[in-house]
Amino acid sequence: MRYKSDHKALTRDRVIKAAGGLFRRHGYDGVGIDQIMAAAKLTRGGFYGYFASKSALFAQVIGTGHGLNAMMKRRPGSSPQDLTDQALDIVDRYLDPNNRDEIGQGCSMASLSVDVARAGEVAQSAFSKKLSDLAAELAKGLESGERLDPRALATIALSVGGAILARASNDDELVHRLSQACRAAVARELRQHKIQMPEP
Repeated sequence: MRYKSDHKALTRDRVIKAAGGLFRRHGYDGVGIDQIMAAAKLTRGGFYGYFASKSALFAQVIGTGHGLNAMMKRRPGSSPQDLTDQALDIVDRYLDPNNRDEIGQGCSMASLSVDVARAGEVAQSAFSKKLSDLAAELAKGLESGERLDPRALATIALSVGGAILARASNDDELVHRLSQACRAAVARELRQHKIQMPEP
């Protein structure tokens, strides 16, 4: 049977998508290659035709554009003011307590950060690039245009950190107050002029 020229790429994407859902639901250590290939409706034997290891696949999942990264990249604004306004709207939705389960299933930064820290250098490099790219995207709405503007980094920490803590708590009032506090802090960060930070 002859396959179309894009068959391998499409199949590889299918495995990445299936693995992403499983990793975000069960964590890196909670998912095996058999489960991943079954979810992609493929046999285990074909796995190594696409990926060198489970950790290599995990790095691909980490590097794909979704969650907070994808939402920020879809901002239609052209001016810094519009981009900042749209970033604040996105953070409001991202930190809305009613969306915490959806965010957990759609954003690897919020669901897999702890796993990345234990998954080795390849996954950490993919995560670092994703984090840096998100900071650069957020910086488009700031007057400095600096790729690693402290306000952009603080916004990511407040957004992703807030989402992680909200997902871990079953106290609705606490989660609501946490969400309010994070959203207010992000608004202060993105609306202020740049503060000079000491060099590391």
